[in-house]
Amino acid sequence: MMGNKKLKGLPVALSLVMLGGLLAACNSGGGTAQPAATAEPQAKGAGAADPAKQVSEAPAELTFYVAINGWTEERFNEAYGSQIKKKFPNYTLKFIPQGTAGNKTLEGVITSGQNVDILITSIGLTSSFLTQFDMQYDISDLIKKYNYDLSRLEPSTIEIQKQLSGNGGIYGLPVSTTSAALFYNKAIFDKFGVPYPKEGMTWDELYDLAKKMTRNDGGQQYKGMTMSVQHLMLLNQLSAPHLEAKTYKNQFTTDVFRQAFENLARFYTIPGNGLVNNKYSKASQEEPFYKDQNVAMYAALSTTGDVFRESIDWDMIQLPFFKDKPGIGPQSYPNYFYLSKASKNKDAAFQVMAYVTSDEFQEFMNKSGNPSILKDPSKLKSTFAADASYFKGKNVKSMLPAKFAAPTEKSKYQTIADTEMQNALVDYATGKKDINSALRDAGERVDKAIEAEKKK
Repeated sequence: MMGNKKLKGLPVALSLVMLGGLLAACNSGGGTAQPAATAEPQAKGAGAADPAKQVSEAPAELTFYVAINGWTEERFNEAYGSQIKKKFPNYTLKFIPQGTAGNKTLEGVITSGQNVDILITSIGLTSSFLTQFDMQYDISDLIKKYNYDLSRLEPSTIEIQKQLSGNGGIYGLPVSTTSAALFYNKAIFDKFGVPYPKEGMTWDELYDLAKKMTRNDGGQQYKGMTMSVQHLMLLNQLSAPHLEAKTYKNQFTTDVFRQAFENLARFYTIPGNGLVNNKYSKASQEEPFYKDQNVAMYAALSTTGDVFRESIDWDMIQLPFFKDKPGIGPQSYPNYFYLSKASKNKDAAFQVMAYVTSDEFQEFMNKSGNPSILKDPSKLKSTFAADASYFKGKNVKSMLPAKFAAPTEKSKYQTIADTEMQNALVDYATGKKDINSALRDAGERVDKAIEAEKKK
C-alpha cells in the first residue's frame, strides 16, 4: 500500500503513471479499435488508411506498472504481455514490478522520472495508486476518436469509472472482473458429517451454519467462518457507500451501512470464531483456511481459488443473499488498465487497451479462469477455466452473480474509509465498543482524516 501524500510540485512529465483504460474491444468483436463508419470520410484513393491500424503498426515503447501485490514480470507476461506482444509485434513492452522500497514504489517510480504508460490495478486500489497521485486521464476523446464501443462491456464496470471521474468521464476500462463468493473446505464438513453449504442460502442461514461448524475437536479449534471483510464491505449487496459522493462525509452511521457492517461483524462474536490476537488482517483470515485448514468457510473475492489452487479439497457457492434482496449478488470488482496522463504514447496505449477487451483476448482470459468483462459472455462459458486445472470440477458458475448489486462510488479517499471500517470491526468484535459507538467513532476519524488530506 502506498502512502497518502500527493507529489506536490512535480513536473507534469513526472506524473507518469497510469490511467490506461483498457478499453473494450472494437465493434467487430476483436482486434484494435476501429474508426467510426459514420465519421468523416477518409481521403480518396489507394493511400487511404485505417488510423487505428497505422498506430498499431508503428513502432512504440510502452511501460506497464502493475499495482497488484505479488505480480512479477513472469506473471505479467503470462496474463497480458505475451498476448499483447503477439498482437503488436512492433511495440516494445517494459514492466516495472510493484515494490515496497526505493524506485519500485509508485512514488519512487514517479520521482525517479521513469516513464510509465499504463497502470494496471483493481478498483479497490485505484484510489491508492491512481487518483492519490493525480495521474488520471480522461480517455473519452480516444474512445470517440477510435469509435470504441463501450456497450460491449458489462455496464457496471463503466458506471464505476463514471462515478470515479465525477463528471461522466472515463479514466480506465476493465480487462477482467470478479465479485465475491463463499468457499468451503469439504474435508471439514465431511469430518463432522455436516452437509455442504447450499446455493441460494441467506446470510442468517450461513450464520447458523458458521456457529455449528465452530467447535473444538480433540484440542483442535475449528472456526466456522472467516472473511475478507474489506472486500465484502466494498462490494456489499446493499450498495451501502462508505462516503457521500459529493462531500466525502462518512456514511458509517446510516441504517444501510450499519446493516451491511453488522451482518458481517456478528460472525466474529461467535465463541471460538473471533479475531486472531484481537486484530484484523486479510492474511489472518485467509491463510488458516488453506494453509492450517482449520476454517470451514471463507468468504472473499470469487477468484481467490487461484490462491488455494490444489492445496485443499475446496468448492464454492454464491455469496448468501439478504432475505429482502433475493438474487442480488455483490458488486462487480474489476481490474482496469489506466492510461497515464503523462504518457507520450497515448494512441498506442489505447490500441492495447482496446485489444485486451476484444473477444479474442477475453477468450484467452476466460480460459485462464478470469471471468469476462463482456456484456454478453455466453459464448465463452463452455471454455471457462479450460487452462486452469485447479478449477476442474469446481462450481465455477458461482464465481459471478446472476445480478450484480448497484456499484457504490470508490473515491480517492476510499483507503481512509476502508481502514477505519476495519478499526470499527476490531472495536466491536473484541467488545471494546458497542456497534453504534464503534461506527460513530470510526466515522469521525474518517471525516477528520479526509479534511486533513484535503489541506495537503
